[in-house]
Order: sequence, then structure tokens, then C-alpha cells
Amino acid sequence: MIRKLNIHGDNIVECERAFKLCKKALGIKTSSIAKESTVFCPAYNASTEIDDYFFTFFPGYGRWNKDILSLLHTEKDSLREAPDVLITEIEKEIEKPLLAIEYCGALPAGNQAWQRSGRGYSTGKSKVPYLYIAELGGYELDSNRNRKAARTPNPAIPFSYITYTKEYSTVLPIYEKSPGCDEKSERLYQDVFSEEQLLVIVECILLGKEYTEAEKELENKIIKFIQIKAATSRGTVTLSEEQWKQAYNVICNNESLITFLCKNNPVNWKKTAYIEGLTETAQKFMDIASKYAIGITSSKLPMCIIPNSNKGKFVEEVNTLYPSLTDTFKKWLSKKDNLVIAWIMGFKPRGDDARPDRGLVPFTRMLTGKNADILTFVYGPAPAATWKLFEDNPVKLGTTNGLWEAIFSASDAVLVDSATSKKKLNILKAEFQNNNFRPVDTNISVLPTPTKIGENDVDTILHTLLTQTKGIEVFEGMCNPPGGDWSGISVLNKKNKIEYRWLSLPRVSQTEAKRPDHVFQIFGLSDKPILFSVESKEGARELETGIGERLNRYLYDLLKTSVNAERKETSENWNYSDFQLSKDDFLFASAAAYICFRDSDFDLVENKVDCDVIFSYYFDENGICTIKISIYSELGKKIAEAICNAECPLENLSLVIV
Repeated sequence: MIRKLNIHGDNIVECERAFKLCKKALGIKTSSIAKESTVFCPAYNASTEIDDYFFTFFPGYGRWNKDILSLLHTEKDSLREAPDVLITEIEKEIEKPLLAIEYCGALPAGNQAWQRSGRGYSTGKSKVPYLYIAELGGYELDSNRNRKAARTPNPAIPFSYITYTKEYSTVLPIYEKSPGCDEKSERLYQDVFSEEQLLVIVECILLGKEYTEAEKELENKIIKFIQIKAATSRGTVTLSEEQWKQAYNVICNNESLITFLCKNNPVNWKKTAYIEGLTETAQKFMDIASKYAIGITSSKLPMCIIPNSNKGKFVEEVNTLYPSLTDTFKKWLSKKDNLVIAWIMGFKPRGDDARPDRGLVPFTRMLTGKNADILTFVYGPAPAATWKLFEDNPVKLGTTNGLWEAIFSASDAVLVDSATSKKKLNILKAEFQNNNFRPVDTNISVLPTPTKIGENDVDTILHTLLTQTKGIEVFEGMCNPPGGDWSGISVLNKKNKIEYRWLSLPRVSQTEAKRPDHVFQIFGLSDKPILFSVESKEGARELETGIGERLNRYLYDLLKTSVNAERKETSENWNYSDFQLSKDDFLFASAAAYICFRDSDFDLVENKVDCDVIFSYYFDENGICTIKISIYSELGKKIAEAICNAECPLENLSLVIV
């Protein structure tokens, strides 16, 4: 019997990453693209000594006949945040969720470290195992691409995943070695890197086995990392190594972290804010809290505890500061329990959401537990229209705005003191919780044809075409579909068989060149390898004027700088590198790829992009795609002819040079 697994992802890159992980975990040595593949959903046959598998990729959420994310939104406090990948198995034509994965190639520091906490929070509630795969040992780069300090998350971030796992299901971070990790960092974190545990856990989940031992080993590695961080912290910025170990023992015994911190390890804490328009009363509220609060494992995080021993004085001063608080709010605030406060600026000066804050309240809840009383204080300049909806219909506000959804989902009460609001607003959970929530039907099966064709399909087809085609030698140096992370660009030196990689790519270079969406290295068409950069968009009007030269110039500029990492072609292990490549070692060609929706689209693109090649996609009503390839240089002609003469990997894709 063939096991059918679907890999649903943000894009084709996330699907490929998860497929690679599954193959490694299951011990699959070879795989082949399946005849059942569509241009939208590549599929692969794979086998172990015991089982046969059929994997189908579904790149891009929210564009299929059924919403697969409904399998994760089973509770009324669920968020619309989506993991990078959700792996399901088809059983009797129904998809059963097995595993959710988040990949984070960004440096895990500052508020970036908790930006994605909402995804773990929401997925954990659905009882689907969730693995947050992040990198350690990476360095921030300055404007000249020189290395600055190493960046790591506050230790409370990984600890919150452990705390949450104890209450729900497996929601754990996996730390892998960053490609830019140097020998010093590698030695420091050698007992933290967790690839072995990752593979065991993924294998066990896919095979339906227990993985308690591997999970415990992973938790110990996380605690080891936390203790390393604590050992290098100054003063009382965070708990000591021993205190963190004690905190871990507390939650393993199902005891309250908040109670433990209040009794044994009070950390000095003070709230500061530097935004324009901070109201006088908001500043006073911060001062009151700073007088009575302790930090939640840290003096730096925007969250704190008002211990019940200080609660009376705190409440008295707050009631004096805000005399318009409702009686029900005052009664809730006066409870004898410890109070947790999460501090949300939430909005930038123009009123748009500060996205990292979406993860702050879920992070606070994950860290402090389901029984903690959490007050969220919002002091940023939200648009004035927000406050009317906040008063009239907070449930609607939560269902239409991701930040408010996260705040309402994980809070017990909300207090607003914003320069854009005429009132000091306060509300309790009973008023903003969506009690009409009903889980949608979870007996679903997703068909491999999107309800709407778009940029994801442009990228998926181009990626599959150039990486799976036989008869042309191509190395994929970068693939950046919608939702990609621009984690790096690689080139391959065939002589020494080393892959060189630049990390932390800027969107625009110093010469205002444009970062490509794809970079392919093509061999055998000339005496030098060709760096073929592609700009992909959904439609003709999104493509920029003169983009071809800007794409090439981006690579010219990058080649003037040293690479950040290297590895042997046959190895998965990266090493820090500052090797210098030369522009003279390559030829350069550019392309634009888009969907031709109307007859006038091609003329528009041809007259503005200034590329060597144009890929024009045409789809018929049966899901068959024809790519018409237009040529504008001799190098472009070589590339187009090589692609068309090779063996196309997809049966419902045809290529023609025009």
C-alpha cells in the first residue's frame, strides 16, 4: 500500500524543505517526480525498504477548494497565523494533520524572536505537533556586509515553548547551525544543535511512534542554550543558570512559573517607551507598574508581573489614574491573584500594525500558562476608526485585524490609553471573546488545482522546470516565491566542488539594484557558467521598467563582497567563509516571468523589462500551461533553446520559443 502525504506550504520552497526533511527522517535515498504531477502541485514517488510514499506539494495557502488551515483552527482562541508547512496524510480520502513546521532563517533576536509565537500558540491548541526550526550562530551584517555582533533570542522565548508544551502538545524550537556560524559559535552551541532529535521526532510522527525520549533530549538542549545565554547576561537582565534550571523543574512538576518567580526570583523591571504621542496618563501607568512589578524572567521584555503582595497598592493608584474604569473591570483588576501585564505599542506612527507585536501576547501566554491573568495595555497610535469598532463590536475587530485577534485571543482584559483615542478604554474577555465560533468541517480533502492562479504558480513551475529537467545542467542558487525569506544566494564552483553562499541579503543594493526572485547557474552553454536571474510576478503590470539590468547589477554588487559561508557540494554542513569570487568568472543573463492574462500584456512587458528572456505563461481551462519564451540576446537564445530541448518534467506543461 502506498502512503499518501500532502505537504501544504507558504510556497514551493517551504514544501521542498519539508520534503527533504521527511526523506532524511524516513531514510528515503531516492525519489522521482510523479506523472500525476500538475503544474500547480508537483508530486513525487519515494520508497523506503518498508513503505512506498506519494508526496504532493500544495504551494500557497488559501487558494484551493478547501482551507487546510481549518484543521489547525479548532478552538475559539485560534489565530489565523499559518505555519510555513502543514504535513497531512490521506486516509479514506480525508486529510489527517500530522505535523506543522515553521522555518526561521532570520536572525532570532529582538522582537523578531517572538514575532512568530502566535503560530506556535495557535497550532498547539489544535494538538498538532509544531516544530519551530531556527538557526544559531548567525551574525548581523552592516551596510558594507561586514559582520557585527552575533544575534540570539532572549532565553524566555525558547522557554515559553517548553512551558506551552507541558500544557498542550509538542510545540518546541529546534536550533540548527547557521550557515554563517564560525568556529567559536559552533563550539559554544555544540550541545544545543538538535538535528538528531529533529530527525527522530519527525520520523516518529510520520510513523505514528512515541518520541518521549527524543522530546526530553530536545528540552535538555533548550535548557542548555538558556543557561549559556544566562551565563553571558549582565547583572539581573535574566535569571541565573541555576534559577533557569529550577524554573524548568517547577513546570515539569506542573507548578506555576509565575508563583515561582514571585516567591524566589524577583527580577528588577522598568517600563520605558520613546514613541511620539505617548499620553501623560500612559506614562504614569508605566511608572506605577514599574514601582510594583517584577520581570518575567527578564528585566528587558515588555511584560511583567504585579505580585499579589503588591496588588492592593497597584490597584489603588490605577483606579485613581483612570477613574472611568468600569465596575466590572475594577472588580477583575482587584482579584487577589498575581497579575501579568503585556505592553503593546502595536502601531507605527502612521497607524499601521507593528507586525512583531502580533506575537507578544501569545508569547506571554505561552510563557506564563493558561491560568495566568493577563492584562494587555495598548498605548500605540492606532487609527482613530479602530476605537469606535473596539467599543461597538470588539469581536468584529478581532476577526478583521491580525494584531487585535492576537491580543484578544491571549488576553483576559485590555486597557487602552492611546493618543488617537479620546477615551481610556477598558474591556474584559467576556466582551471580546467570539462565543459564536464554530469549527469548520475537518473532514476535508484538497484538490491539486487552485481556485485562483497567481504568482505562486509562476514560481512553482519555473522552479520545477529548471531543477527537475533532464538534459540541462542547472544549479539553483536562490528561489524566492511569495512569503520567502531571502535567506541567501549560492553559486557553485564546479572545479573544487564547493558551494559558496551570501547571507542576510539586502532588498536593494547600494546601486539601487533589485534582488532577484530566482537565481539559476547554468553550465555547459558557454566557457563560463551563466548566472541567470529572474524577476517573477503574477501579472504584466507588476513588472518594473528596466528590471533586467537591475537584476544583473545586484549580482555584480554582491560579487564585490566576500561570501559568508561555504560547503562541499556533497555535504550538508556549512562553514564560515570570507572567500572572494569574481564577476569575471561568470556570464550574466536576466529574465522576466509573468502570467499573460490578456493580449496586450505581452506588448507591455516586452517594451519595459529590458531582459534577455521573457517567460509568458498561458493557462487553459483544463489547467494546462504553455510558456512562450521570447529571446532578446544571443545568450538568451542559448538558454531558451537549452530549456526547450531538454526533457520537460511536467506532462501538462509545454514550452515554445516565439
